[in-house]
Amino acid sequence: MIACAVFLFGLAFAAYTGHIWEDYWITFRASLNLATGHGLVYTPGERLHTFTSPLGVLLPAGFSWVTGNRSDMLVLWLFRAASCAALAAGLVLLFRSLQVLRLQPVSCWLTVGLVGLDAKIEDFTINGMETGLLIFFAALTLHGLLVGGPRQAFRIGAGWAGLMWSRPDGCVYIGLLALGSIWLLSGRATGTPYQAWLKKLLVAAAVCTVLYLPWFLWAWWYYGSPVPHTIVAKGANHAPLTLSGLAAGLLTFPHDIVYGLSSVQYTFLPAYANLGGWPGWMTVAAGVVGFIAAFVWILPVVRPVTRLFSLLYFGGNYYLSNVLDYSPPWYLPLVALFGYLALGLLFDQLLGLALNATPPDRRARFTGLPQWLRAAAVIVLAGQLAVTVCVARQLQLQQAIIEIGMRQTIGLWLRDHAGSPRDTVTLEPLGYIGYYSGLKMLDYPGLASKEMVAARKRLGRDRENQAYLELKPDWLVLRGWEIEQEKYIDMAGLKKYYGLAKVFDVSDKIKSVGWLPGRQYLTYDQTFLVFRRMPDAYLNQPH
Repeated sequence: MIACAVFLFGLAFAAYTGHIWEDYWITFRASLNLATGHGLVYTPGERLHTFTSPLGVLLPAGFSWVTGNRSDMLVLWLFRAASCAALAAGLVLLFRSLQVLRLQPVSCWLTVGLVGLDAKIEDFTINGMETGLLIFFAALTLHGLLVGGPRQAFRIGAGWAGLMWSRPDGCVYIGLLALGSIWLLSGRATGTPYQAWLKKLLVAAAVCTVLYLPWFLWAWWYYGSPVPHTIVAKGANHAPLTLSGLAAGLLTFPHDIVYGLSSVQYTFLPAYANLGGWPGWMTVAAGVVGFIAAFVWILPVVRPVTRLFSLLYFGGNYYLSNVLDYSPPWYLPLVALFGYLALGLLFDQLLGLALNATPPDRRARFTGLPQWLRAAAVIVLAGQLAVTVCVARQLQLQQAIIEIGMRQTIGLWLRDHAGSPRDTVTLEPLGYIGYYSGLKMLDYPGLASKEMVAARKRLGRDRENQAYLELKPDWLVLRGWEIEQEKYIDMAGLKKYYGLAKVFDVSDKIKSVGWLPGRQYLTYDQTFLVFRRMPDAYLNQPH
């Protein structure tokens, strides 16, 4: 029942919204090149690791090859179906794990329901990202950690390997899972000797190594490094990490959580809710719930498993906020999973205490509390569903007005107006425009361009918005506010060497929409300006 409900709900969400994430087209350009014999590259002839998820690029490539490279949308729907199936299987594993932990039925359904109805988890499962796969492998790992029996170490190791195949920072969560389980799932608290638990984890590590090593070695040989170029690009001009800095950040992280300075406040909110357009009470409620999930692990009266999930939630958000210093919405579903699990188990413990408070005990005034808690669980799930319905409306309009009406249109316009297929383009939103134009992308920060990364490093953080002066792209594609803030392009060079070629603006369409939750998410991209390099530009520029 869970598997069918999750699978069908995901496909319905995809059919209604039609949402395709920007980054999918970055990845799929490499997938299509592989399927058509040009290698696993973004630009044929350039061996650059322009994607982060091995499975996220290989599965679409396989679907494209099997279907004869006939339809991009058919490939996407096959990938959506695979991702929805993975999410469905993951939630079944989670449900079984919760049953083994002897949770009340209402607690099991509440926990799995919160995960399955989460708007970001649903969206990033169907929009071309790897979230469905990530949740499945995390669930497989947790099933291995919590459910004994045959092949326990293999389940853990296979889950770890899947996390790495899904996203390169899977190693961070593997470390958190290993250390947290040693602390909270072995020893006196559970009756399992430390030595026996450590032996299982070492076997799991060996399984993980065997399953992931082929990709690691192949990527090192093919690209010259196993580290994706996307990570290199995002980390350029960032201050290097130090042990003292990480330790100081860990000590101050509770302060950041309390004062809303971390990713915790956004974990349970819709994507880009920080841009505005959502009720203020949602932000407050999400912050309070996130605070509870982040600090349950410090309470010794709470179950060890609950503390483990809370610790994973705390550690995952610390990684995003203080180590990575980058917490876009597609990074949040995995930490949200741990948060939902911590909250679900905490709810179950409260429900258990209420059920034990029976008359004529002096706590008889709490007799009706179990019914109130069950009613609260139903209300919370209904609220989660309502938010996801609102997000579906937002994404349906965002896909039609922004993705198709703007970014895809700009890509096709550039393809038609380019002087040659060798024309170069500098921009930030690489996905749609890069895929549909088919041109050479000198994007910022350089996800598909080693030239951009090299120029930014030479210029340094304060002058990296002048990198385009060295690269001399034929085209610049900028949002209106990016020009005003000189975020990627300095104004002096723009006026001197480039002329305005085309304005794309959909602000009137957005204004004409009546009910639009999170409206600012669309207005963020409502105006794009395309500039073309003027004839003889740069001829007199000193080298």
